[in-house]
Amino acid sequence: MDLLPWLLVALGLVLLLAAWAVWHRGRRLRRSMAELLALPAGMHPLQWPAHAWPALERSGIAGIHWQGQWFGDDVGGSQGRPRAAHWPRQTLVAGPDCEITLYWADVGHTNEARALALAVVDVFAQAWLASMRERTQAVAVALAQRAQVQLYWQHDMRNLAQWVGLLAEEFSGATPEQLPRLAQRLQRQAPLLQARAQKLLAATQAPAGRGAPPDGLHDAHRVITNAAELAGLGIVMQGVAQEGDLPPFPLAPAQVEALERALDNVFSNVARDGSVRRGAGALDCACEVVDGGQLQVRLRTPRLSTPWPERPFEPLQSPSGSGMGLYQARRGLRDAGGDLQASASPQGVTFTLRVPLSDGRCQEI
Repeated sequence: MDLLPWLLVALGLVLLLAAWAVWHRGRRLRRSMAELLALPAGMHPLQWPAHAWPALERSGIAGIHWQGQWFGDDVGGSQGRPRAAHWPRQTLVAGPDCEITLYWADVGHTNEARALALAVVDVFAQAWLASMRERTQAVAVALAQRAQVQLYWQHDMRNLAQWVGLLAEEFSGATPEQLPRLAQRLQRQAPLLQARAQKLLAATQAPAGRGAPPDGLHDAHRVITNAAELAGLGIVMQGVAQEGDLPPFPLAPAQVEALERALDNVFSNVARDGSVRRGAGALDCACEVVDGGQLQVRLRTPRLSTPWPERPFEPLQSPSGSGMGLYQARRGLRDAGGDLQASASPQGVTFTLRVPLSDGRCQEI
């Protein structure tokens, strides 16, 4: 009976030591996980194993090894013990171009210790995978943006090529009496064409999305008339301010680029109609401010000789051309905060373009 108190004391000490060991291990585990989760977000994914190794080692991991493919390159590395054949593994897939297999070993001698080490490895693997996916998604977004910009450039070049083709057609079929008039029109168009060509060259030489935009504010009337002049279309502007007045509809460079590209695609589609090219009538244009800060441009064409398609903005549906021009025109305006609509009637087609005015500054005309 005298031994019972001592046995109880010994049992209590054992339980106390076990509780302290669990508490200490849990504290070390929490600290390791916190260190893993606190790794810099902007760090390159392939640098993660080296930066995470101190925290993994403190949590009971004896060694890690990783190997795989990173955008077509063979990558790999090791920390701690050399890899053995019996090490468990986990495959991290961050897209079709990035797949890495992670191997690890722990120093735990009990199932509990191994389970805790596995928890730390799992936190590391998931955080590492999140970093990989963030990088691959950023690359995918950048490639998609570059592809979109290059598609815009392709159509810009196509519009210029169409202008050259129509000009060559007019000159080749002109009589000697008509040549002076065509030459005068070409002289008027030359500065506009040169400015477009220089802007396109500057954009294709700069990084995607960083082409040199025009400086300062630009009057929407001037943008519209220049685009019509390049397309060889007559246009009647309603309510144009007198020469020397302040611009009634000021546009910032981003809005100028979106409106200019949309007008190029709209006018190039209209210019393909034979009756319009033969001077059957001019386009009527009216501008007004709507919704407290958006410029609305309403363009009405004369009667067209060819039927207008039922869904003109659906990509890849055009019987002529690439089938992307009007789709890109609307997409570009919507990306700039505006929109593009079209409605057909026996009298012609009405295009309604919207684009935000610069800083909401505008005046009615």
